[in-house]
Amino acid sequence: MGNRTPHHRLRGAAALILLVVGSYATAADSKYLANHSPDLTVLIAPPPALDSTAGRQDIQQVIALQSTRTADQLKLADGDTQKSVFRFGDVLGRDFRPDRLPLTLAFFKQIAQDDKRPLKQAKDYWKRPRPYNSDSEVHPGIKTEGTTPSYPSGHATFAYLNAVVLATMVPEKRAEIFARAETFAEGRVIGGVHYPSDVEAGKLSGTLIAAAMFQDPKFREDLAAATVEVRQALSLPPLQ
Repeated sequence: MGNRTPHHRLRGAAALILLVVGSYATAADSKYLANHSPDLTVLIAPPPALDSTAGRQDIQQVIALQSTRTADQLKLADGDTQKSVFRFGDVLGRDFRPDRLPLTLAFFKQIAQDDKRPLKQAKDYWKRPRPYNSDSEVHPGIKTEGTTPSYPSGHATFAYLNAVVLATMVPEKRAEIFARAETFAEGRVIGGVHYPSDVEAGKLSGTLIAAAMFQDPKFREDLAAATVEVRQALSLPPLQ
């Protein structure tokens, strides 16, 4: 049990989800989630009502961060509005860049494409307004998302989905990868475009989507090829 790989643990988690939930939505336009797209409206809790105690605490945390956030935090958070796996280059090294990793670039683009369907389904289901659309005291410090729904956070979902996959490819950097994903996700609250509960739901959503993808044979095949490319680019030995 102690030597099980992240790959095996995620496959086990996905199998458990399938057993408990019993039904997954079909996503015919997806490559890696064609037969097992997770229904996030079932698998994650609903957001707190805006007029509830938890909802008021949510918005107060956003407002409180406005007085403590720094220019450097906002610069990083604004850069992270770009959903690119290569934002993780600051922990994986300068050789983790698209011009050196064409297979990896295509692989993560497909992952980003496939996560749109379950995420949109959840956002459209809950239709939670963003902090800056629900409270005039919120002043975003980064690029906003207009009036698109807030819950769960798509950027936090993206960050944690990518982190799960990257940590499987480069387990030596697992702690740094997840720390970077945490910064990526928390920047959404610092920037005033998400509530803390949006981000927590996004972290879980990204993990659930990753677990479902690991069930797909084509995903595992493409992951293996991208892993070889990444590890060669980073001058790391092959995974055993």
